[in-house]
Amino acid sequence: MVNNHQFVNKCNFALMKIGILSLLILSIVGGIGMGISFPFTGGLLPLAFVSFVPLLIINFQLNLQKRGRFWLRFGLNYLYFVIFNYITTWWIYYASEPGMFMAVFANSLLMTLPFFIGGFITRQLGEGRGLLAVMVLWMSFEYAHFFWELSWPWLNLGHIIGNTPKLMQWYEYSGVTGGTCWILVINIFVYMIVRNLWIRKESWKIQAPILLFTALGLIIPIISSLMIYYNYEEKKDPVDIVIVQPNIEAHFEKFYTPWNAQLGKMFSLADPQVDENVDLVLCPETAINIGLDEANLYEEQAIKYVQSFQRVKDSVPVLIGAFTQAFFREEHSAASRPLGIHWYEDYNTALMIDPLKPIQSYHKSKLVLGSEKLPFVGMFPFLKSYSVELGGTAGLLGIGEEPELLEASGLYFAPVICYESVYGEYVSYFTRKGADILTVITNDGWWQDTPGYKQHRMFSQIRAIENRRSVARSANTGVSCFIDQRGEIISEIGYNKAGAIRAKINRNDEFTFYVAYGDIFGRISLFMAIGLFIFACVTYLRSRGIRTS
Repeated sequence: MVNNHQFVNKCNFALMKIGILSLLILSIVGGIGMGISFPFTGGLLPLAFVSFVPLLIINFQLNLQKRGRFWLRFGLNYLYFVIFNYITTWWIYYASEPGMFMAVFANSLLMTLPFFIGGFITRQLGEGRGLLAVMVLWMSFEYAHFFWELSWPWLNLGHIIGNTPKLMQWYEYSGVTGGTCWILVINIFVYMIVRNLWIRKESWKIQAPILLFTALGLIIPIISSLMIYYNYEEKKDPVDIVIVQPNIEAHFEKFYTPWNAQLGKMFSLADPQVDENVDLVLCPETAINIGLDEANLYEEQAIKYVQSFQRVKDSVPVLIGAFTQAFFREEHSAASRPLGIHWYEDYNTALMIDPLKPIQSYHKSKLVLGSEKLPFVGMFPFLKSYSVELGGTAGLLGIGEEPELLEASGLYFAPVICYESVYGEYVSYFTRKGADILTVITNDGWWQDTPGYKQHRMFSQIRAIENRRSVARSANTGVSCFIDQRGEIISEIGYNKAGAIRAKINRNDEFTFYVAYGDIFGRISLFMAIGLFIFACVTYLRSRGIRTS
């Protein structure tokens, strides 16, 4: 074994030997590796377990450099994450060029923060605690990314496993954050092996314990997931649903084609599939593309059109996306707009139209950054003018207060709207309130035939596993499908195809550990990160001779 002074000298020598050019190459190679490990932008899952290693090498070597460390760390980290973000989400360009650049460059900036804070903790507490700090800081960042004003959790590392349901069955306990933890732990083990062999010049024989832990860390989650997958049996309690995908072009047709023509197409597609045994007809997001006055829904012609279909189809309930409006005497929220002496708000809404019940509605709560909401607009009202037109809405939307179930045929449906399907803990609230089936309504045509709509469908598969709820997913275009409780697709309508499909999917009323207790991994990592940061701050102050008590 070498003492600390010898180790530092060897590490400084290694840094000199590596050189900035080599660190630059590590940053580029690592970013590319992580990008092409993500589903549908390469899908090379094994790369995810080693592609953080170059970044760990960069950051832990830079901790040893006394001058010029800040900007070099920033540049190399930022380059890594720009490459990763661009490879995985370049397709946003087809919906909004400014939105793509904002997503790539702003999110990359945020992703550098765990490594800057981790660098500080490492210098105060040592490399062992520094590695732990980087892991819990990253998991805390992902967890916080679900909740704040700049929320964009699309690229959480746990999503990398999302296209392989057989490997993520234990998400019913941990949620996506557990997958992130798995990927980070293996990367850290691999980094330790590389560090020991390359910098410490240790022999392979000494690495036996770490190699064993690495192998077990890979194998145990895989075996446990496969065991859950092949032993999980759904209770036979079928719900008969018809899904409609009208395939109306998103940019130039969806919000310019008359509403009655669009509804006519949807119901003509659904008509051959519907009989007296159907429990629900599911239509996509903003299927009704004109503003409906929520105070007078029964007077709206589009609602009467849906009801005319129901009269000849055995009063079948219809869950349908709509663009709705509410009017107020005074400003109601940051999304309110003036109209004469009154105010109004627009909503992205799911309506349950059941002839046997009053019309029920749910307002989308998790809004798309830039097109449906702007960050911090409550504090800075002038930002309203910067909202871009995207997704069928112009400007800011009103936000639903909490998850609301929609009831029909004696069943409770979770009306998840589009981007909301990315938010695991939010979707679990629907299940906790008693959802029998998860429904997802969306419009994925904005991104054309790119990885975007495929990744979006993947999130519904993850939600099925976390909640152990069957999913019915209706897209304007993209992929409309049925998903079973193991996250497997039962049947689907592919991209750029119009049609309707019918299937019986099983309801479930049992709660998973994740539904009952939420994102335990995320909360624990947040507390650990705060604790390590405070410990590092106290250590720093004491090293400067400053009393902390």
